[in-house]
Amino acid sequence: MVEIIAEIGINHNGSMAMAKELIRQAAIAGADVAKFQAYSVDALFGPDGEDPNPEIWKGVKPLEFNKEQFAELKHYCDVENIEFMASVFDEERLGWMEELGVKRHKIASRTSKLARGLAEKIVATDKECFMSLGFDAKPFDRHYYNLKYLYCVAKYPTDYKDLQLPEVFTNTIYSGFSDHSLGIEASLVAIARGAAVIEKHFTLNKGLPGFDHICSCDPAELKDLVHYARRMERVV
Repeated sequence: MVEIIAEIGINHNGSMAMAKELIRQAAIAGADVAKFQAYSVDALFGPDGEDPNPEIWKGVKPLEFNKEQFAELKHYCDVENIEFMASVFDEERLGWMEELGVKRHKIASRTSKLARGLAEKIVATDKECFMSLGFDAKPFDRHYYNLKYLYCVAKYPTDYKDLQLPEVFTNTIYSGFSDHSLGIEASLVAIARGAAVIEKHFTLNKGLPGFDHICSCDPAELKDLVHYARRMERVV
């Protein structure tokens, strides 16, 4: 079965009401997972952060959720019968997710590239982990039984000419595809080539202000992606 991860990320625009509606719509569309991003904006982009950037800091600081908010979103996912997942960007937030009892973890391309120690700690939870390899991030030198790699091009949006999807996913290290291209066509091609996991950014409206809405699918597209993925599974 192809797993569809609806990457809500920061597309809630800082609104808990919008975050819950995104969860609800992802569940209606039939996605398997509703995924968020858990980070400290100060630690990432503040003056003393990992990658100081005042413009990005200003844009994403209002979108930062706290521990209690993630607990509320996890509960809402349980109510809507869709798995809650998050990319964590520091050890504190990894602890939050462990306390919430998440089933699995996601390791973002940024973490894969710049914070290998954190990535190793995430994998060390022994839970199934998905790790995107954008930004020219490399796989680990050793094999981890619980780690699945996702092919990813870290451009938002990704032009088709920049995609070099594996001809056959099962012949590579990649179990799936983290898709930042426009539309759902690239994801469907990946499924046809054997991808078992599709992560696709998800928004209520591509015209909303924010960094990721433009490269996201809307509810109708997510529903189509799930529909065609399920039909393609039946072709042998």
